[in-house]
This record gives sequence, C-alpha cells and structure tokens, in this order.
Amino acid sequence: MASDDLHSDWAAWLDAELAEAEAAALRGHRQERRRRQLRRALAWAGAVTLAAGLGFGLVYTAQHGPAPRPAVSASPTPAG
Repeated sequence: MASDDLHSDWAAWLDAELAEAEAAALRGHRQERRRRQLRRALAWAGAVTLAAGLGFGLVYTAQHGPAPRPAVSASPTPAG
C-alpha cells in the first residue's frame, strides 16, 4: 500500500513538472513569435518610411529646387 502511495505521489509530481515545463515552453514560443512579428512590422515600417521620405524629397526638389542655371557659352578671349 505504501508503495502505491509513493508511486502515486511520484506520478503526480512528474505530471505537475511536465505540465509546468510544457507551459513554459509554450510561453517561450509565443514570446518568440511576438518578437518576430514585431521585428517584421518594424522593418516594414522603416522601409515604408524610407520610401515615402525619398519620394517626398524627389517631388519637393523637383517642384521647389534651385532654379536652373543659364547655359554658359564660352566667349573667345582676345589673344594678346
């Protein structure tokens, strides 16, 4: 009878340990998935921001950039 109680206690302890380890592994997996999703979202946000900034800069420069310089013609210098 004592052997059955010992076995029962040991089995209960093992089940609790396994359940705890499984829960910890599941939490770790979920955290890693969230980190990957956040990293991916930040990368996309950075790429979109960069593209928008470059597009805005090109359009703004095309509309408000410096005035074109007049063409310079080479005038002959007097030989002397």
